[in-house]
Amino acid sequence: MARFVHVEGFTEGIDPILIPPVRLLIVVILVDRNWCEYATLRVKLGLEPSVLSKQLSTLRKAGYVTTRSGVDGRRSEWLISKRGIDRLDAHLSGWHRLAATASEVLSATRALAPRSLPVTEVSSSNGNRHDQA
Repeated sequence: MARFVHVEGFTEGIDPILIPPVRLLIVVILVDRNWCEYATLRVKLGLEPSVLSKQLSTLRKAGYVTTRSGVDGRRSEWLISKRGIDRLDAHLSGWHRLAATASEVLSATRALAPRSLPVTEVSSSNGNRHDQA
């Protein structure tokens, strides 16, 4: 996986720990502040146990989630921490700012571009060629 590079003035708030979609989805699922069983997370995300365990471990070490034994003493349950909620909020705000900046640049670029762009030939993933405006 690529290393996150902070760009001053553009990526403030974006949290490298929450960039992988699976980790972002885990904290979003847990944001309701109810304990969630490991098995429920596995089903909701459709992940193999080893993949989910690794991601939960990363989030736990960062202080974003906490865990406890379930009522039966065998199953684990997971809960987002206050730190996790705060980091999720900052992360989403950071992406929102970045997306807004990108949208402004794109709009400005389109406003300066000629109205009809040349048609180019593009290869699709299956090798077929098609025209794209």
